[in-house]
Amino acid sequence: MRVPKCFRLGTFLRAGAALCTWAAVAARAESLAYVVTPEPGQGRVRVELTWQTSGRSASRLCVAPRCGTVADVPALLQDIKFGGATGARRDRACWQLSHARGAELRCEYTVDPGQTDFDWSTTHHPIATRTFFHGLGSAFLATPGPDGGQPEEYEVILRWKLPGEWKAICSWGAGPSVGALLKPEDVRQSVYLAGRFAVHRTLVPGADELTIAMVDRFDFSPAEFAGRAAAIIADQCTFMQETAFPPFLVTAIPVGPPVQAGDLRMAGMGLYHSFALCISPRAMLTDGVEHLFAHELFHTWNGRLLQAEEPEELVYWFIEGFTDYYALRILFESERWTANVYASWINRHLREYQANPARNATNEQIRAGYWKERQTVGEVPYQRGLLLGLRWHKLARDRGNASGIDALLHELIRRARRGDVRICNETLRERGRAVLGEWFAAEFDRYVLRAETVEVPRDALAPALVGRVTQSYEYVLGFDRERSVREQRVRGLVAGSPAARAGLREGDDLVGWDIHGETDREIQLQVLRRGQVTTIRYLPRGTRHAVMQFTPAT
Repeated sequence: MRVPKCFRLGTFLRAGAALCTWAAVAARAESLAYVVTPEPGQGRVRVELTWQTSGRSASRLCVAPRCGTVADVPALLQDIKFGGATGARRDRACWQLSHARGAELRCEYTVDPGQTDFDWSTTHHPIATRTFFHGLGSAFLATPGPDGGQPEEYEVILRWKLPGEWKAICSWGAGPSVGALLKPEDVRQSVYLAGRFAVHRTLVPGADELTIAMVDRFDFSPAEFAGRAAAIIADQCTFMQETAFPPFLVTAIPVGPPVQAGDLRMAGMGLYHSFALCISPRAMLTDGVEHLFAHELFHTWNGRLLQAEEPEELVYWFIEGFTDYYALRILFESERWTANVYASWINRHLREYQANPARNATNEQIRAGYWKERQTVGEVPYQRGLLLGLRWHKLARDRGNASGIDALLHELIRRARRGDVRICNETLRERGRAVLGEWFAAEFDRYVLRAETVEVPRDALAPALVGRVTQSYEYVLGFDRERSVREQRVRGLVAGSPAARAGLREGDDLVGWDIHGETDREIQLQVLRRGQVTTIRYLPRGTRHAVMQFTPAT
Protein backbone atom coordinates (compact mmCIF):
# COMPACT_ATOMS: atom_id res chain seq x y z
CA MET A 1 0.00 0.00 0.00
CA ARG A 2 1.63 3.26 -1.12
CA VAL A 3 1.28 5.96 1.53
CA PRO A 4 2.46 9.60 1.21
CA LYS A 5 5.22 10.71 3.61
CA CYS A 6 5.74 7.06 4.48
CA PHE A 7 8.28 4.31 4.06
CA ARG A 8 7.90 0.56 4.47
CA LEU A 9 10.66 -0.59 6.79
CA GLY A 10 10.54 -4.20 5.66
CA THR A 11 11.00 -3.17 2.03
CA PHE A 12 14.04 -1.07 2.88
CA LEU A 13 15.55 -3.88 4.93
CA ARG A 14 15.20 -6.32 2.07
CA ALA A 15 16.79 -3.78 -0.24
CA GLY A 16 19.75 -3.37 2.13
CA ALA A 17 19.29 0.38 2.41
CA ALA A 18 17.44 0.67 5.71
CA LEU A 19 20.25 1.88 7.96
CA CYS A 20 21.38 4.92 5.99
CA THR A 21 17.81 5.83 4.99
CA TRP A 22 16.51 5.61 8.54
CA ALA A 23 19.48 7.54 9.94
CA ALA A 24 18.86 10.41 7.50
CA VAL A 25 15.14 10.50 8.28
CA ALA A 26 15.52 10.11 12.05
CA ALA A 27 17.83 13.12 12.22
CA ARG A 28 14.89 15.32 11.24
CA ALA A 29 12.38 14.14 13.87
CA GLU A 30 11.92 12.36 17.16
CA SER A 31 11.05 8.70 16.77
CA LEU A 32 8.49 6.33 18.25
CA ALA A 33 9.07 2.60 17.90
CA TYR A 34 6.22 0.28 18.87
CA VAL A 35 6.38 -3.49 19.28
CA VAL A 36 2.87 -4.99 19.43
CA THR A 37 2.39 -8.60 20.54
CA PRO A 38 -1.15 -10.00 20.49
CA GLU A 39 -1.83 -13.09 22.62
CA PRO A 40 -4.22 -15.18 20.47
CA GLY A 41 -7.24 -16.49 22.33
CA GLN A 42 -6.22 -14.71 25.53
CA GLY A 43 -7.76 -11.37 24.63
CA ARG A 44 -4.65 -9.47 25.69
CA VAL A 45 -2.07 -7.52 23.70
CA ARG A 46 1.42 -6.51 24.84
CA VAL A 47 2.81 -3.09 23.84
CA GLU A 48 6.41 -1.90 24.05
CA LEU A 49 7.24 1.70 23.13
CA THR A 50 10.67 3.28 22.66
CA TRP A 51 10.63 7.07 22.35
CA GLN A 52 13.81 8.85 21.25
CA THR A 53 13.44 12.39 22.56
CA SER A 54 15.47 15.45 21.59
CA GLY A 55 16.43 18.56 23.59
CA ARG A 56 13.89 18.28 26.43
CA SER A 57 14.11 17.15 30.03
CA ALA A 58 10.37 16.48 30.38
CA SER A 59 7.88 14.68 28.12
CA ARG A 60 4.20 13.82 28.29
CA LEU A 61 2.85 10.39 27.29
CA CYS A 62 -0.91 9.85 27.04
CA VAL A 63 -3.66 7.42 26.15
CA ALA A 64 -7.15 8.49 25.11
CA PRO A 65 -9.52 8.87 28.09
CA ARG A 66 -12.22 6.95 26.21
CA CYS A 67 -12.76 5.36 22.80
CA GLY A 68 -16.35 4.71 21.74
CA THR A 69 -17.60 1.72 23.74
CA VAL A 70 -14.42 1.81 25.86
CA ALA A 71 -15.51 4.21 28.60
CA ASP A 72 -12.15 4.14 30.46
CA VAL A 73 -9.12 3.36 28.30
CA PRO A 74 -6.52 3.78 31.11
CA ALA A 75 -8.33 1.05 33.08
CA LEU A 76 -7.39 -1.48 30.35
CA LEU A 77 -3.65 -0.88 30.82
CA GLN A 78 -1.87 -3.17 33.27
CA ASP A 79 1.70 -3.59 34.56
CA ILE A 80 2.91 -0.24 33.19
CA LYS A 81 6.68 0.11 33.42
CA PHE A 82 8.88 3.04 32.40
CA GLY A 83 12.57 3.05 31.50
CA GLY A 84 14.95 5.92 30.81
CA ALA A 85 12.96 8.34 32.99
CA THR A 86 14.06 9.79 36.33
CA GLY A 87 10.45 10.30 37.38
CA ALA A 88 6.91 9.49 36.26
CA ARG A 89 3.82 11.30 37.57
CA ARG A 90 0.35 10.26 36.45
CA ASP A 91 -2.23 12.91 35.54
CA ARG A 92 -5.50 11.13 34.65
CA ALA A 93 -4.85 9.55 31.20
CA CYS A 94 -1.29 10.95 30.92
CA TRP A 95 2.11 10.44 32.48
CA GLN A 96 4.48 13.36 32.97
CA LEU A 97 8.01 11.95 32.53
CA SER A 98 11.19 13.69 33.68
CA HIS A 99 14.46 12.57 32.08
CA ALA A 100 17.89 13.61 30.87
CA ARG A 101 17.97 15.78 27.75
CA GLY A 102 17.63 13.69 24.61
CA ALA A 103 16.94 10.53 26.63
CA GLU A 104 15.55 7.34 25.13
CA LEU A 105 12.32 6.61 26.99
CA ARG A 106 10.76 3.16 27.22
CA CYS A 107 7.25 2.17 28.21
CA GLU A 108 5.85 -1.36 28.47
CA TYR A 109 2.33 -2.43 29.36
CA THR A 110 -0.34 -5.07 28.78
CA VAL A 111 -3.81 -4.21 27.50
CA ASP A 112 -6.46 -6.56 28.86
CA PRO A 113 -10.03 -5.92 27.62
CA GLY A 114 -11.36 -8.70 29.85
CA GLN A 115 -12.72 -10.94 27.09
CA THR A 116 -11.54 -13.08 24.21
CA ASP A 117 -14.05 -12.31 21.46
CA PHE A 118 -16.06 -9.41 20.09
CA ASP A 119 -19.70 -8.67 20.82
CA TRP A 120 -21.73 -5.57 20.05
CA SER A 121 -20.82 -3.91 23.34
CA THR A 122 -17.06 -4.21 22.65
CA THR A 123 -16.58 -3.17 19.02
CA HIS A 124 -14.02 -0.51 20.02
CA HIS A 125 -12.05 -2.78 22.35
CA PRO A 126 -8.61 -4.15 21.39
CA ILE A 127 -9.14 -7.93 21.54
CA ALA A 128 -6.92 -10.83 20.50
CA THR A 129 -9.29 -13.62 19.47
CA ARG A 130 -8.13 -17.11 18.48
CA THR A 131 -7.79 -16.10 14.82
CA PHE A 132 -7.22 -12.35 14.72
CA PHE A 133 -6.42 -9.17 16.65
CA HIS A 134 -8.34 -5.94 15.97
CA GLY A 135 -7.76 -2.64 17.72
CA LEU A 136 -8.20 1.09 17.31
CA GLY A 137 -5.13 3.07 18.28
CA SER A 138 -7.13 5.25 20.68
CA ALA A 139 -8.05 2.16 22.68
CA PHE A 140 -4.59 0.71 23.30
CA LEU A 141 -1.64 2.85 22.11
CA ALA A 142 0.14 5.43 24.25
CA THR A 143 1.36 8.45 22.25
CA PRO A 144 3.05 11.78 23.03
CA GLY A 145 0.67 14.31 24.54
CA PRO A 146 -0.38 17.50 22.75
CA ASP A 147 1.47 19.90 25.05
CA GLY A 148 4.84 20.36 26.75
CA GLY A 149 6.72 21.68 23.70
CA GLN A 150 6.73 18.31 21.98
CA PRO A 151 6.87 17.90 18.17
CA GLU A 152 3.74 17.78 16.02
CA GLU A 153 5.06 14.83 13.95
CA TYR A 154 7.22 11.80 14.65
CA GLU A 155 8.95 9.08 12.69
CA VAL A 156 6.87 6.08 13.77
CA ILE A 157 7.85 2.42 13.45
CA LEU A 158 5.50 -0.47 14.17
CA ARG A 159 6.81 -4.02 14.51
CA TRP A 160 4.45 -6.91 15.09
CA LYS A 161 5.36 -10.10 16.97
CA LEU A 162 2.95 -12.66 15.55
CA PRO A 163 2.34 -16.41 15.24
CA GLY A 164 3.89 -17.82 12.08
CA GLU A 165 0.66 -18.01 10.07
CA TRP A 166 -0.54 -14.50 10.96
CA LYS A 167 -0.08 -11.35 8.88
CA ALA A 168 -0.65 -7.69 9.75
CA ILE A 169 -1.89 -4.42 8.34
CA CYS A 170 -2.76 -0.97 9.67
CA SER A 171 -4.03 2.37 8.36
CA TRP A 172 -0.52 3.46 7.35
CA GLY A 173 1.20 0.29 6.14
CA ALA A 174 1.07 -3.45 5.56
CA GLY A 175 3.47 -6.10 6.80
CA PRO A 176 5.25 -7.12 10.02
CA SER A 177 7.32 -3.89 10.07
CA VAL A 178 6.06 -0.53 8.84
CA GLY A 179 7.05 3.10 9.30
CA ALA A 180 5.65 6.55 8.53
CA LEU A 181 5.91 10.22 9.43
CA LEU A 182 2.80 10.73 11.56
CA LYS A 183 1.13 12.97 14.08
CA PRO A 184 0.20 11.31 17.40
CA GLU A 185 -3.45 11.83 16.41
CA ASP A 186 -2.83 9.77 13.25
CA VAL A 187 -1.41 6.91 15.31
CA ARG A 188 -4.45 6.96 17.59
CA GLN A 189 -6.98 7.36 14.75
CA SER A 190 -5.80 4.24 12.95
CA VAL A 191 -7.01 0.65 12.80
CA TYR A 192 -4.63 -2.26 13.52
CA LEU A 193 -5.43 -5.76 12.28
CA ALA A 194 -3.39 -8.94 12.57
CA GLY A 195 -4.27 -12.57 12.04
CA ARG A 196 -5.66 -14.73 9.29
CA PHE A 197 -7.50 -12.48 6.85
CA ALA A 198 -7.98 -12.03 3.11
CA VAL A 199 -6.60 -9.00 1.23
CA HIS A 200 -7.68 -7.45 -2.08
CA ARG A 201 -6.22 -4.32 -3.68
CA THR A 202 -7.66 -2.19 -6.46
CA LEU A 203 -7.17 1.26 -7.95
CA VAL A 204 -9.84 3.90 -7.41
CA PRO A 205 -10.62 5.95 -10.55
CA GLY A 206 -9.20 9.43 -10.09
CA ALA A 207 -7.72 8.58 -6.68
CA ASP A 208 -5.21 6.03 -5.36
CA GLU A 209 -5.07 2.42 -4.18
CA LEU A 210 -7.82 0.84 -2.09
CA THR A 211 -6.99 -2.15 0.13
CA ILE A 212 -9.64 -4.44 1.62
CA ALA A 213 -8.50 -6.57 4.59
CA MET A 214 -11.29 -8.89 5.68
CA VAL A 215 -11.64 -11.71 8.17
CA ASP A 216 -13.53 -13.83 5.67
CA ARG A 217 -16.80 -14.97 7.29
CA PHE A 218 -19.30 -13.08 5.14
CA ASP A 219 -21.48 -13.78 2.11
CA PHE A 220 -19.43 -11.40 -0.04
CA SER A 221 -15.83 -11.51 -1.16
CA PRO A 222 -13.08 -8.91 -0.61
CA ALA A 223 -13.17 -8.24 -4.37
CA GLU A 224 -16.93 -7.53 -4.28
CA PHE A 225 -16.48 -5.19 -1.34
CA ALA A 226 -13.56 -3.48 -3.08
CA GLY A 227 -15.61 -2.83 -6.21
CA ARG A 228 -18.46 -1.28 -4.25
CA ALA A 229 -16.17 0.78 -2.00
CA ALA A 230 -14.03 2.05 -4.89
CA ALA A 231 -17.12 3.30 -6.72
CA ILE A 232 -18.37 5.18 -3.64
CA ILE A 233 -14.92 6.74 -3.08
CA ALA A 234 -14.79 7.89 -6.70
CA ASP A 235 -18.30 9.39 -6.49
CA GLN A 236 -17.54 11.33 -3.32
CA CYS A 237 -14.20 12.56 -4.65
CA THR A 238 -15.98 13.89 -7.73
CA PHE A 239 -18.60 15.66 -5.63
CA MET A 240 -16.01 17.13 -3.25
CA GLN A 241 -13.66 18.13 -6.11
CA GLU A 242 -10.94 16.10 -4.40
CA THR A 243 -7.69 15.68 -6.36
CA ALA A 244 -5.44 14.23 -3.63
CA PHE A 245 -7.37 11.37 -2.06
CA PRO A 246 -4.82 9.11 -0.32
CA PRO A 247 -4.39 5.34 -0.40
CA PHE A 248 -7.18 3.91 1.71
CA LEU A 249 -7.65 0.80 3.87
CA VAL A 250 -10.96 -0.88 4.72
CA THR A 251 -10.98 -3.60 7.37
CA ALA A 252 -13.95 -5.88 8.10
CA ILE A 253 -14.28 -8.18 11.10
CA PRO A 254 -17.16 -10.44 12.23
CA VAL A 255 -18.97 -9.50 15.45
CA GLY A 256 -21.69 -11.33 17.34
CA PRO A 257 -23.90 -14.20 16.13
CA PRO A 258 -24.44 -14.87 12.41
CA VAL A 259 -27.21 -13.08 10.54
CA GLN A 260 -30.53 -14.75 11.20
CA ALA A 261 -33.55 -13.59 9.20
CA GLY A 262 -33.46 -9.78 9.26
CA ASP A 263 -31.18 -9.39 12.29
CA LEU A 264 -28.17 -7.80 10.55
CA ARG A 265 -25.93 -5.72 12.81
CA MET A 266 -23.07 -3.46 11.76
CA ALA A 267 -21.01 -0.54 12.96
CA GLY A 268 -18.19 1.42 11.38
CA MET A 269 -15.50 3.92 12.26
CA GLY A 270 -14.00 6.43 9.85
CA LEU A 271 -10.30 6.75 10.70
CA TYR A 272 -6.97 8.05 9.37
CA HIS A 273 -6.91 6.99 5.69
CA SER A 274 -9.13 4.06 6.63
CA PHE A 275 -12.51 2.64 7.58
CA ALA A 276 -13.07 -0.13 10.13
CA LEU A 277 -16.24 -2.18 9.65
CA CYS A 278 -17.78 -4.51 12.24
CA ILE A 279 -20.56 -6.69 10.83
CA SER A 280 -22.55 -9.83 11.58
CA PRO A 281 -21.11 -13.07 10.15
CA ARG A 282 -22.80 -14.31 6.96
CA ALA A 283 -23.84 -10.73 6.10
CA MET A 284 -24.42 -9.69 2.50
CA LEU A 285 -23.48 -6.42 0.79
CA THR A 286 -26.69 -4.47 1.37
CA ASP A 287 -27.66 -0.83 0.99
CA GLY A 288 -27.09 -0.66 4.76
CA VAL A 289 -23.40 -1.50 4.30
CA GLU A 290 -23.19 1.05 1.47
CA HIS A 291 -24.76 3.74 3.64
CA LEU A 292 -22.47 3.06 6.59
CA PHE A 293 -19.36 3.16 4.40
CA ALA A 294 -20.55 6.29 2.57
CA HIS A 295 -21.26 8.06 5.86
CA GLU A 296 -17.89 7.29 7.41
CA LEU A 297 -16.06 8.05 4.17
CA PHE A 298 -17.62 11.52 3.98
CA HIS A 299 -16.01 12.29 7.35
CA THR A 300 -12.77 12.48 5.34
CA TRP A 301 -13.91 16.01 4.54
CA ASN A 302 -16.57 16.83 7.14
CA GLY A 303 -14.99 15.99 10.48
CA ARG A 304 -11.30 15.55 9.73
CA LEU A 305 -10.37 18.13 7.07
CA LEU A 306 -13.13 20.43 8.34
CA GLN A 307 -12.71 20.08 12.10
CA ALA A 308 -14.89 21.31 14.94
CA GLU A 309 -13.88 23.32 17.96
CA GLU A 310 -14.26 21.58 21.31
CA PRO A 311 -16.67 20.49 22.60
CA GLU A 312 -17.45 19.12 19.15
CA GLU A 313 -20.79 17.64 20.26
CA LEU A 314 -22.23 21.16 20.00
CA VAL A 315 -21.92 20.92 16.20
CA TYR A 316 -22.67 17.21 15.78
CA TRP A 317 -25.83 18.28 13.93
CA PHE A 318 -23.45 19.42 11.17
CA ILE A 319 -20.55 16.95 11.54
CA GLU A 320 -22.82 13.89 11.78
CA GLY A 321 -26.18 15.04 10.40
CA PHE A 322 -24.91 16.82 7.30
CA THR A 323 -22.54 13.92 6.69
CA ASP A 324 -25.55 11.59 6.62
CA TYR A 325 -27.41 13.95 4.30
CA TYR A 326 -24.58 14.00 1.77
CA ALA A 327 -23.81 10.28 2.08
CA LEU A 328 -27.39 9.39 1.14
CA ARG A 329 -27.73 12.07 -1.51
CA ILE A 330 -24.51 11.17 -3.34
CA LEU A 331 -25.45 7.48 -3.37
CA PHE A 332 -28.69 8.46 -5.11
CA GLU A 333 -27.41 11.17 -7.45
CA SER A 334 -24.50 8.97 -8.59
CA GLU A 335 -27.11 6.32 -9.49
CA ARG A 336 -25.77 3.77 -7.00
CA TRP A 337 -29.25 3.78 -5.50
CA THR A 338 -32.68 3.84 -7.10
CA ALA A 339 -35.29 6.42 -6.14
CA ASN A 340 -37.12 3.73 -4.14
CA VAL A 341 -34.06 2.90 -2.02
CA TYR A 342 -33.28 6.59 -1.46
CA ALA A 343 -36.88 7.31 -0.48
CA SER A 344 -36.92 4.42 1.99
CA TRP A 345 -33.88 5.81 3.82
CA ILE A 346 -35.19 9.39 3.91
CA ASN A 347 -38.60 8.18 5.06
CA ARG A 348 -37.16 6.10 7.87
CA HIS A 349 -35.22 9.09 9.18
CA LEU A 350 -38.34 11.26 9.02
CA ARG A 351 -40.38 8.68 10.95
CA GLU A 352 -37.73 8.16 13.59
CA TYR A 353 -37.24 11.90 14.05
CA GLN A 354 -40.97 12.49 14.49
CA ALA A 355 -41.16 9.67 17.04
CA ASN A 356 -38.02 10.72 18.95
CA PRO A 357 -39.09 12.23 22.32
CA ALA A 358 -35.77 14.14 22.43
CA ARG A 359 -36.06 15.74 18.97
CA ASN A 360 -36.07 19.25 20.50
CA ALA A 361 -32.92 18.69 22.55
CA THR A 362 -30.63 21.72 22.44
CA ASN A 363 -26.99 21.49 21.47
CA GLU A 364 -26.00 21.70 25.14
CA GLN A 365 -28.35 18.84 25.96
CA ILE A 366 -26.84 16.82 23.11
CA ARG A 367 -23.36 17.49 24.49
CA ALA A 368 -24.41 16.26 27.94
CA GLY A 369 -26.47 13.25 26.83
CA TYR A 370 -24.94 12.03 23.57
CA TRP A 371 -23.23 8.97 25.09
CA LYS A 372 -25.65 8.49 27.99
CA GLU A 373 -28.90 8.46 25.98
CA ARG A 374 -27.78 7.08 22.63
CA GLN A 375 -31.18 5.90 21.38
CA THR A 376 -32.88 9.28 21.89
CA VAL A 377 -30.61 12.29 22.50
CA GLY A 378 -27.75 10.57 20.67
CA GLU A 379 -29.83 10.26 17.50
CA VAL A 380 -30.97 13.89 17.40
CA PRO A 381 -27.88 15.42 15.70
CA TYR A 382 -28.03 12.83 12.89
CA GLN A 383 -31.75 13.39 12.34
CA ARG A 384 -31.70 17.18 12.71
CA GLY A 385 -28.72 17.69 10.41
CA LEU A 386 -30.08 15.42 7.69
CA LEU A 387 -33.46 17.12 7.70
CA LEU A 388 -31.87 20.58 7.70
CA GLY A 389 -29.83 19.50 4.67
CA LEU A 390 -33.05 18.62 2.85
CA ARG A 391 -34.77 21.86 3.90
CA TRP A 392 -31.90 24.29 3.33
CA HIS A 393 -30.88 22.84 -0.02
CA LYS A 394 -34.41 23.51 -1.27
CA LEU A 395 -34.65 26.99 0.30
CA ALA A 396 -31.22 28.07 -1.01
CA ARG A 397 -32.12 27.06 -4.56
CA ASP A 398 -35.52 28.79 -4.31
CA ARG A 399 -33.66 31.98 -3.37
CA GLY A 400 -31.45 31.92 -6.44
CA ASN A 401 -28.41 29.89 -5.42
CA ALA A 402 -28.22 27.14 -8.03
CA SER A 403 -25.77 25.11 -5.89
CA GLY A 404 -28.10 25.12 -2.90
CA ILE A 405 -26.59 24.22 0.44
CA ASP A 406 -23.53 22.82 -1.40
CA ALA A 407 -22.30 26.40 -1.79
CA LEU A 408 -21.81 26.64 1.98
CA LEU A 409 -20.16 23.23 2.32
CA HIS A 410 -17.68 23.85 -0.49
CA GLU A 411 -16.82 27.30 0.89
CA LEU A 412 -16.06 25.75 4.29
CA ILE A 413 -13.95 23.02 2.67
CA ARG A 414 -11.97 25.58 0.65
CA ARG A 415 -11.19 27.45 3.86
CA ALA A 416 -10.28 24.23 5.65
CA ARG A 417 -7.80 23.34 2.90
CA ARG A 418 -6.13 26.69 3.56
CA GLY A 419 -6.07 25.87 7.25
CA ASP A 420 -8.00 28.94 8.36
CA VAL A 421 -11.26 27.57 9.80
CA ARG A 422 -12.38 25.35 12.68
CA ILE A 423 -16.13 25.29 12.87
CA CYS A 424 -18.42 26.21 15.73
CA ASN A 425 -22.06 27.26 15.62
CA GLU A 426 -21.13 30.93 15.42
CA THR A 427 -18.83 30.27 12.44
CA LEU A 428 -21.46 28.18 10.66
CA ARG A 429 -24.13 30.83 11.18
CA GLU A 430 -21.96 33.67 9.90
CA ARG A 431 -20.53 31.81 6.92
CA GLY A 432 -23.99 30.57 5.97
CA ARG A 433 -25.38 34.10 6.06
CA ALA A 434 -22.45 35.40 3.99
CA VAL A 435 -22.72 32.66 1.36
CA LEU A 436 -26.49 32.07 1.21
CA GLY A 437 -28.09 35.31 2.39
CA GLU A 438 -29.78 36.88 5.41
CA TRP A 439 -32.57 34.28 5.43
CA PHE A 440 -30.08 31.69 6.65
CA ALA A 441 -29.48 33.42 10.00
CA ALA A 442 -33.17 33.24 10.95
CA GLU A 443 -33.34 29.59 9.90
CA PHE A 444 -30.19 28.81 11.90
CA ASP A 445 -31.52 30.49 15.03
CA ARG A 446 -34.84 28.69 14.77
CA TYR A 447 -33.65 25.15 14.16
CA VAL A 448 -30.07 24.98 15.44
CA LEU A 449 -30.08 27.36 18.41
CA ARG A 450 -33.71 27.07 19.56
CA ALA A 451 -34.01 23.42 18.44
CA GLU A 452 -37.50 23.74 17.00
CA THR A 453 -38.93 20.75 15.12
CA VAL A 454 -37.57 20.79 11.55
CA GLU A 455 -40.20 21.04 8.82
CA VAL A 456 -39.27 19.44 5.49
CA PRO A 457 -41.03 20.94 2.43
CA ARG A 458 -43.13 18.61 0.32
CA ASP A 459 -41.06 19.48 -2.76
CA ALA A 460 -37.68 19.23 -1.01
CA LEU A 461 -36.66 16.33 -3.29
CA ALA A 462 -38.50 17.36 -6.46
CA PRO A 463 -38.56 16.40 -9.24
CA ALA A 464 -37.31 12.91 -8.37
CA LEU A 465 -39.43 12.38 -5.24
CA VAL A 466 -42.81 13.73 -4.15
CA GLY A 467 -43.70 14.31 -0.51
CA ARG A 468 -47.01 14.01 1.32
CA VAL A 469 -48.08 13.86 4.97
CA THR A 470 -49.11 10.36 6.07
CA GLN A 471 -49.83 8.56 9.32
CA SER A 472 -46.92 6.56 10.68
CA TYR A 473 -46.28 4.48 13.79
CA GLU A 474 -43.40 4.77 16.24
CA TYR A 475 -41.22 1.62 16.07
CA VAL A 476 -41.41 -0.28 19.38
CA LEU A 477 -39.62 -3.64 19.55
CA GLY A 478 -40.62 -4.09 23.18
CA PHE A 479 -37.48 -5.70 24.63
CA ASP A 480 -33.71 -5.25 24.78
CA ARG A 481 -32.61 -6.53 21.40
CA GLU A 482 -28.87 -6.55 22.03
CA ARG A 483 -28.97 -8.42 25.34
CA SER A 484 -31.69 -10.80 24.17
CA VAL A 485 -29.89 -11.83 20.99
CA ARG A 486 -26.55 -12.12 22.79
CA GLU A 487 -27.96 -14.28 25.60
CA GLN A 488 -30.62 -15.91 23.36
CA ARG A 489 -33.14 -15.19 26.08
CA VAL A 490 -35.72 -12.38 26.26
CA ARG A 491 -34.37 -9.53 28.38
CA GLY A 492 -35.78 -6.11 29.20
CA LEU A 493 -39.39 -6.86 28.19
CA VAL A 494 -41.45 -3.66 28.31
CA ALA A 495 -44.79 -4.12 30.08
CA GLY A 496 -47.72 -3.15 27.85
CA SER A 497 -45.60 -3.18 24.67
CA PRO A 498 -46.78 -4.93 21.48
CA ALA A 499 -44.36 -7.78 22.30
CA ALA A 500 -45.81 -8.24 25.78
CA ARG A 501 -49.38 -8.06 24.47
CA ALA A 502 -48.53 -10.75 21.90
CA GLY A 503 -47.54 -13.12 24.71
CA LEU A 504 -43.76 -12.72 24.97
CA ARG A 505 -42.42 -13.27 28.49
CA GLU A 506 -39.32 -12.05 30.27
CA GLY A 507 -36.74 -14.89 30.26
CA ASP A 508 -38.23 -16.80 27.30
CA ASP A 509 -35.54 -18.87 25.54
CA LEU A 510 -35.02 -17.52 22.00
CA VAL A 511 -34.37 -20.25 19.42
CA GLY A 512 -35.14 -18.20 16.30
CA TRP A 513 -36.03 -14.66 15.35
CA ASP A 514 -36.88 -12.34 12.47
CA ILE A 515 -36.14 -8.83 13.78
CA HIS A 516 -36.15 -5.80 11.50
CA GLY A 517 -36.85 -2.07 11.67
CA GLU A 518 -40.18 -1.79 9.83
CA THR A 519 -43.52 -1.05 11.52
CA ASP A 520 -45.61 -2.63 8.75
CA ARG A 521 -43.88 -6.05 8.91
CA GLU A 522 -44.40 -8.61 11.64
CA ILE A 523 -41.67 -9.42 14.12
CA GLN A 524 -41.44 -13.21 14.48
CA LEU A 525 -39.83 -14.84 17.50
CA GLN A 526 -39.50 -18.55 18.18
CA VAL A 527 -39.37 -19.25 21.93
CA LEU A 528 -38.83 -22.55 23.75
CA ARG A 529 -41.22 -23.30 26.62
CA ARG A 530 -41.35 -26.69 28.37
CA GLY A 531 -39.75 -28.36 25.40
CA GLN A 532 -42.17 -26.85 22.88
CA VAL A 533 -41.37 -24.13 20.31
CA THR A 534 -43.93 -21.33 20.18
CA THR A 535 -43.94 -18.56 17.55
CA ILE A 536 -44.75 -15.04 18.73
CA ARG A 537 -45.85 -12.59 16.02
CA TYR A 538 -46.64 -8.89 16.32
CA LEU A 539 -46.35 -5.54 14.57
CA PRO A 540 -43.79 -3.35 16.40
CA ARG A 541 -46.08 -0.33 16.53
CA GLY A 542 -46.29 2.35 19.18
CA THR A 543 -47.78 5.86 19.04
CA ARG A 544 -49.21 7.05 15.72
CA HIS A 545 -47.83 10.28 14.22
CA ALA A 546 -48.41 12.48 11.16
CA VAL A 547 -45.16 12.57 9.21
CA MET A 548 -43.86 13.64 5.79
CA GLN A 549 -43.02 10.71 3.51
CA PHE A 550 -41.62 10.64 -0.03
CA THR A 551 -42.35 8.43 -3.02
CA PRO A 552 -40.71 8.35 -6.48
CA ALA A 553 -42.40 10.66 -8.96
CA THR A 554 -44.31 8.80 -11.67
